[in-house]
Amino acid sequence: MTVKILKQYNSQNFDNRSKNTKIKYIILHYTETDNLIQAVNILSDKIRKVSSHYVIDQDGMIYQLVDDSLRAWHAGLSYWKKDINLNDNSIGIEIVNKGEPSKNKFSDLQIEKLIALLQFLIHKYQISKYNILGHSDVAPTRKIDPGIFFPWKQLFSFSIGLPIYSNYRKINLRPLDELTLQKFFNNLDYIGYSQIEIKKNLNKKNLSIVNAFHRHFYPILLNKDPNYTSFEISEKLKQDIRKKV
Repeated sequence: MTVKILKQYNSQNFDNRSKNTKIKYIILHYTETDNLIQAVNILSDKIRKVSSHYVIDQDGMIYQLVDDSLRAWHAGLSYWKKDINLNDNSIGIEIVNKGEPSKNKFSDLQIEKLIALLQFLIHKYQISKYNILGHSDVAPTRKIDPGIFFPWKQLFSFSIGLPIYSNYRKINLRPLDELTLQKFFNNLDYIGYSQIEIKKNLNKKNLSIVNAFHRHFYPILLNKDPNYTSFEISEKLKQDIRKKV
């Protein structure tokens, strides 16, 4: 499996991975820029100190800014399951896009080439297909990318990413009773959103995590409190992940 990767740009914003670190995750982002050059300038700016391993332009061209063996600075303060600071064991991919508020959809070429790159990296580093995540998944109190317009369902059709369920005929917005709310939070913890407050109530941080879950798996529920459709999705995810463990 080969993917055309261009190396005409580079970023010095990196350091070494910890010794014997295995690459376990791929984290997807959008650039919040109008074009590739703006994105590259940000991702190589010595003052901003951010970077990614790859950036995919609107025409589908893939550019590598940091070698996979090095730690790019893309995830920041982050966590998933028992892992923290995911820069250590992840690859970051930025996709040129203005971002969620602009309603700019990703181009077909971008997603086509992203899928090819993901397939290449998953095979090369033996990464679990369930460990392809958004920045908002691993940093839910800070980030919203790759946003509600990112086609997770299309990726899942290629067996990339966590399952996406979109066959609900009727959404049940009824608030969760206390017991079901606790089960819902336990499900989120199992899926990977493992920094939920111990009390597992609807405080600000926990609601940010719920929003990240909705943003990824059922964006129509964004900014709503957890409800019985939220719970049903979390139950299905937990069961499907268990089957694969």
